Amino acid sequence: MDEQQGQGPDGLGGEGKPDEDAYVADAERRDDVLHGEVVAGDGGLDEVLGTVISDDSSPTFEEIRFRLLASVTVSPGEFVAIEGRSRDGYLLSWVLGRVLDVHEVNPHQDPQSATVRDVLPFESAYAPEGESTVIYRVVRCEPVEELPVAGHGVGDPTEIRTLPRAGDAVRRPRRDMVTTAMGFPPDRDKGLHMGFLHSDRSIPVTVDPGAVQRHVLIVGGIGSGKSYTRGVLGEELHLFGVPQVNIDVNGEMIEAAKQLGGVNVKPGAGFTLPLGSLTREDLIEAVAGVNRGTNIETLIGYAFDALRRQIAQGRRSAFSVDELVAEIETQAPHLKMEAPGTLRPAQQRVRALERLNYIGTRFDWVRTLEPGAFVNIDCRGLLLADLRVITAAVARDLQDLAREKKIPFTVLSIDEFHLVAPNEDRLVSTQVLREIARIGRHYRLGLVLTTQSPADVDRSVLKRLLTRFVHTIEPDQLDSLRGIFADAPAEMVHSLPKLPRGTCVLTGVAETVRHATVVDVRRRRTKHGGDTPDVYGDLRARGWPGKKLLSDIVPDDDPQDGEPGHGR
Repeated sequence: MDEQQGQGPDGLGGEGKPDEDAYVADAERRDDVLHGEVVAGDGGLDEVLGTVISDDSSPTFEEIRFRLLASVTVSPGEFVAIEGRSRDGYLLSWVLGRVLDVHEVNPHQDPQSATVRDVLPFESAYAPEGESTVIYRVVRCEPVEELPVAGHGVGDPTEIRTLPRAGDAVRRPRRDMVTTAMGFPPDRDKGLHMGFLHSDRSIPVTVDPGAVQRHVLIVGGIGSGKSYTRGVLGEELHLFGVPQVNIDVNGEMIEAAKQLGGVNVKPGAGFTLPLGSLTREDLIEAVAGVNRGTNIETLIGYAFDALRRQIAQGRRSAFSVDELVAEIETQAPHLKMEAPGTLRPAQQRVRALERLNYIGTRFDWVRTLEPGAFVNIDCRGLLLADLRVITAAVARDLQDLAREKKIPFTVLSIDEFHLVAPNEDRLVSTQVLREIARIGRHYRLGLVLTTQSPADVDRSVLKRLLTRFVHTIEPDQLDSLRGIFADAPAEMVHSLPKLPRGTCVLTGVAETVRHATVVDVRRRRTKHGGDTPDVYGDLRARGWPGKKLLSDIVPDDDPQDGEPGHGR
């Protein structure tokens, strides 16, 4: 179960961080100030960070280096604005760059100089950066977009066409420059407001609402904050009125569903599936003890298909387990399988379906999925086979209804989806999710899939989830995500295993997220159900006083007892 994102006393991830509203207010003040500092007719920004330098690898269209002023600092992932000027010195555009790394040049601290200073019997002092002529810092940055100057603002972003020259100024960009280059809506109320840039918490990260139509992947290790991010996305989708159906494996969205005015149902208690809504593969998966390729499987499947054809022909609307048992006896002579060793075991296997309390009448999706609806299917405690059957049936129902335009655009979200969409072609749940991932957006059906184990996920599904929130994850799992990081630099990818809880790398396609970036997920308003239980608190509540002394367990006859290495 995923742990809740760490929160300080202010309610945000991490101790000592200001309240989110304070961030927004600060962002607005900063934006107003910087807009006021635009130089009339020049489009310049006020705060200079440094100047472009020339060496064997800079400036190029791939990398630009600049000398950082002694009075300022920058962080990895932070954006900078580099002047793009004509030969006559006119400002044509801003080249927006992303900081990759910073290194210091200080000849006084090379190994030989440091050794000499330590050996010689007199103090060796030197002027610090800003006063010294030989000490400075160099920033490596990656050009990501070019923003043409348009009056006092900027035009639409383009690929890099203007190469900055050595000596050109590097400045702190305005907030609107960053959001324009990233493709974020200018107003956070016009999109899915997910958080703030990790490198600059004054800049909100708001994703285009269309991102969810291209399907969403949320991935991360245990306790990384992935289910917290799923909750934030659920809040944002609800604000737009998008109906949501959630397969809840760990019970993490139960409280959120209540707070969003939705319903919680359990298979067999408020949620059932008709037997006829299953496919032949679903049925064989659900029936225990049927070996593939046997006469028993063939007989069960043939009888089931016969009843489903009657539904398709309008001769019946549904059928029960009893009716399927009777149909097996009817069809057995046609297949020459009426021998007791085949007929009776087939009927007995089908009788086992009566244990499945989720087989019943069809859930009324059409009436339920009104704008703003949230249906949370609590699947805690289900056997894996049952979870896969339910997921496949729900996904197929939604796909059919969406294709027939009987429901509005709906999002199907699945927690721990590696359980229901593993890399196994024969599984019906994998097959139906592949189909939705491939063409679901044409039928107004979106996917939000969450997993801690992307290495176990069907690759065909994974590669079609085009908006991704990647939280910290183990290196062995990271290998399975190669190819989904868009333009994320190697430095950003390498930082993934060390990201703090609640922080993730956001990537996407050009229409939704133009460039990969690191995001601090915003504060969640609904209750998160993924808290790690306080097991030691539970033990104390049951009478255990806390951690005892070893001497309380075994008399302390040896004064060295418990010392490192004793007894070896």
